[in-house]
Amino acid sequence: MKKLLLLLLLFPLFSFAQVVPDKTDQITVLNSETAYANFIDVKLLLSKKGIEIVSLDKEAFQIETGPIDIKSSGTSYYVFICRDDKIIITGKTKYSSSDTIETIANTGAKDTPEKLSFEAMNDLAKLLGTRLQYEVR
Repeated sequence: MKKLLLLLLLFPLFSFAQVVPDKTDQITVLNSETAYANFIDVKLLLSKKGIEIVSLDKEAFQIETGPIDIKSSGTSYYVFICRDDKIIITGKTKYSSSDTIETIANTGAKDTPEKLSFEAMNDLAKLLGTRLQYEVR
């Protein structure tokens, strides 16, 4: 009986954990805001985090960042596309061990440059909202 009670108490903790599929390369933050409000929220968050904005398209509600250092594994660049009820986040990364620029995706083992780049993008998405949708394009 005690085991059953303990299991029932722990169930809510496990039910909120969201599994991120392998090869996910796009994160969508779902909300109930307008495209303009999402655009402003992204601008404010990037400004607050000290992240440089290199491209700002006020008509398409799109923002591109400058290079962001990722735990000495390389640099990442993000693109935020703001729409009504959602913010779509994608990115590119340049690893310090290579000169090629690749799409950020949930690949690689723990603490690899690939995984660290995706986790940094995911952390930024979590700052914009809690309802996240992971997609493979």
